Amino acid sequence: MKMDQCVRRVVVGVDGSRGSLTALRKAAEEARQHHAALRPVLVYTSPEGDYVDMMWPPDAETARELAHRAQEDLKSACRRALGGLPDDVPCEPVVAHGPAGPLLVAGAAEDGDLLVVGGSSHGPVHRLLHGSVSLYCLRHAYGPVLVVPDGTEAKANA
Repeated sequence: MKMDQCVRRVVVGVDGSRGSLTALRKAAEEARQHHAALRPVLVYTSPEGDYVDMMWPPDAETARELAHRAQEDLKSACRRALGGLPDDVPCEPVVAHGPAGPLLVAGAAEDGDLLVVGGSSHGPVHRLLHGSVSLYCLRHAYGPVLVVPDGTEAKANA
C-alpha cells in the first residue's frame, strides 16, 4: 500500500509560535501530498496554567471567553502561516482545553492519522517546568509523528 493511501488526516499542534507556524505549513504540505484532511489544533489553558485549571476550573463565562480567544488565536495562526484556512484540502480546525501533549496524542489516535508538531523553540527552563510537547507526542502517540524544526538555529548558523 502506498503511503499516500495510508494518511487520511494530518493533525498539527498550533500555539502561534514560530515553530508551530512552520509545523502548520509543513502539515498543510503533507495533507496536500496525501490527499488528506488537515486538522490544526490549538490547545489552551487559563493564564494560571494546567494545574490551577485542574484544582479550580474557570467559571462558565471565563471558560467561554478563553475558548473564544483560542479560536481567534487559531484563525490568526492559520492566516499568518497559510494566508487563511486552505481551500484545496479539507480543513477541520479545533480548539481544546487542557494539557497539550495528551490532547494532541488523543486527537491523532485514529488509523491514518499523522501528528505534526513543531520542535521545541522554548529554552531549557521552560522545558524543565512545562515539559516538551514534542517529546511527549513522540513517546505516547499511537501513529507516526513528524517533528518539524522551526529553522531559526539553521538560519543563525548560516
